Amino acid sequence: MGISISLENRRKAMINPALFAKQPRALIEEIEEYRKETERLGRIYDLHRQLGMSLDMDTMIEAISRWLVPVMPHNLVAYRRFDRRIHTACSSHGPDRLRLQEIAQELMRHPMREKRSGCLTSVARYYHLWPLDPNHNDCLLVIHECADLSSAPFEHLETEVLEELRGPLERALAYEDLYDQARRDSLTGLVNRRVFEERAALEMAHAHRHGNPLVLACLDLDHFKAINDRMGHGEGDVVLQKVSKTFARIVRDSDLLARVGGDEFAMILPSTSLENANLLMERLCKAVRELNIGAPGSEPLGVSVGLALWQPAGHATLEAWWQSADAALYRAKASGRSQVCF
Repeated sequence: MGISISLENRRKAMINPALFAKQPRALIEEIEEYRKETERLGRIYDLHRQLGMSLDMDTMIEAISRWLVPVMPHNLVAYRRFDRRIHTACSSHGPDRLRLQEIAQELMRHPMREKRSGCLTSVARYYHLWPLDPNHNDCLLVIHECADLSSAPFEHLETEVLEELRGPLERALAYEDLYDQARRDSLTGLVNRRVFEERAALEMAHAHRHGNPLVLACLDLDHFKAINDRMGHGEGDVVLQKVSKTFARIVRDSDLLARVGGDEFAMILPSTSLENANLLMERLCKAVRELNIGAPGSEPLGVSVGLALWQPAGHATLEAWWQSADAALYRAKASGRSQVCF
């Protein structure tokens, strides 16, 4: 430590005991400061270690959330770069979880240059929102129950941790780009069938655990074959891209939309009742009709939709659930097309 009691000081202490008494106190204070600094650096190292164990963004946000718990109890941590979706880790469940996720979407809707803090009166909670890198318009959000917005844990996060997060999160985003290229449909940019099946299994497990409603939608374009046959596959590809953008514009961030075949699409709608799913799909049908696309001498392009509410007893597998939605899709086709059946 660089602190020692010399023989000269020992001799002086025999004359003046108060001098000797001060030095152990100084030593204890320095040891305590050293202990605190070691603990602080150890926590930062532990955060780096946890972030270095994964390149999956959702896993990294979960790691940040777990790391924050001892110094900053919270309900939600969210990260967003404004050309990407929001990644969240939330300790709440059911309607409370959905409400906090909606609030996160609203708070992180626009790019920001300065930190913001405030009270969320609708849910009796508070929030901190920090910009991580203004050049990339990315930010970190923490929603918590602590009323003191200037407490030490928040200062600790700002001065010591935020700077450390940028590098790992940037690496995760770069890996996410490479990963997405292998998991997305090259024509439309939507996720492919493999990703859809993986996510569907996770959503089924989550719905079973928490008892939330879950809906599967199978979508098939009407009169698309005529466009390919009469106008060429190049024009057909353009139509698929337009339809995909229309779907993506209407669905929510929490919904999973995939292209699973030539002109076939599928959606998973978490925490959604059959009635609300029906309303959303009706909007999709209307939006496709309003594109006013059609081959000469053919009916205009439309979309038929089959819906199936996930039932633990009847849909033990994704295949069984898919068959229910596919049967509803067949009824929509048989009943005149460009409509929703369930």
